[in-house]
Amino acid sequence: MSDISSLFGNNNGLSNMLSDYSAIRSGSYKKLMKSYYRDVQGSSNNRSNSGSNNTLDRILEERRNPTVSKEVSSANSKLATSVSSYKNALSTLQNAKTYEDTENGADARDKVKNAIKSYVSAYNDSVTTAKKSTNLNMTSNVAGAMEATREESASLKELGVTLNSDGTLSFDEKGFKDVDLSKVKEAFDGNAALSYGSKVASRLNRISTSAISSNTSNTDVANTVSAVSNSRSLMESIGNLKNSDLYAKTRDASGNQIFDRDKVRAELERFAGFYNSTIDSAKSSGVSGVISNLATMQQKTSQNAYSLQQIGVSIGNDGKLSVNRDTFANASEDAIEKSVTDYASSIETNARLLNYYSTTQNGSSNSYSATGAYNTNPADIVSQMYDQI
Repeated sequence: MSDISSLFGNNNGLSNMLSDYSAIRSGSYKKLMKSYYRDVQGSSNNRSNSGSNNTLDRILEERRNPTVSKEVSSANSKLATSVSSYKNALSTLQNAKTYEDTENGADARDKVKNAIKSYVSAYNDSVTTAKKSTNLNMTSNVAGAMEATREESASLKELGVTLNSDGTLSFDEKGFKDVDLSKVKEAFDGNAALSYGSKVASRLNRISTSAISSNTSNTDVANTVSAVSNSRSLMESIGNLKNSDLYAKTRDASGNQIFDRDKVRAELERFAGFYNSTIDSAKSSGVSGVISNLATMQQKTSQNAYSLQQIGVSIGNDGKLSVNRDTFANASEDAIEKSVTDYASSIETNARLLNYYSTTQNGSSNSYSATGAYNTNPADIVSQMYDQI
């Protein structure tokens, strides 16, 4: 199972895709895929070895000769719901308020305990449902979340969460009473790029917000068009934030040099608006290149969270940005320029790639035609990979 993260992709881009392609040509890719699904399904003396009962074979068959049976449609739809619940449970554990006592008497420990119980339940439901699904986008990223869980199993065990042999989790409520809540918060910290919570979020954010349908709807196309528009505006705003002219001092009526803080803040708020709109449209675009670059861009935003927070820019639980005007007004001029330009530079490449993929693949997602024929997008590298197996 040590090769799952590389098997299903990460943020290293084209080099990993080419590496996967090479593995496919040599035959090792299929072996790894079979190994993964064998482990996910678990060993059973009663399990049939026939192709019809093998998840990998069913996935490959669906890709080559799509039938979208009722069983498959039901499993894929259920997985979409399970993943949505999984995301919500993770979001609760990444919310700072979960770790605070409230005025109505709710104890922080009870809140965290219930949040972990919900997380474990949602995680297990996603893992179990993924065994029956042929939705490659969702199952592969659930597998990525499983790998992150395996990597952090020792740390999770200290929180009362144990990884079972079948890949599911168990929670020891009694043992949790002695757990330091700060360790739970640290483990799920969404602002720490290497935390368990961030690793899982990175995988879940690659999954489209809606189940991938057997038909390309007008809404899908509209969302992709929206992604193009928002990402282009986002790129323009990034360029403005990087421009040194934005931070150049001007002279007032008395001849004194002043830093036009309001102008910088207005551009920063404009950027936040484009960034937030891009999140909404990109997640529902259904284009893998758009979704993966959005996930990377959000990850880089989390990596810059501390410096941004110092100048009043915060990241919400939904990943969106907001600007606190009071904090921004009191931040130093140097801190504003450095934090903003460094951050803008860090996400520029992914913003451009996001726009590229949404533009070049607009309206060309894999779909069924009106006659029932299956149209494969030539730019879908994954489809091309499977044709070689």
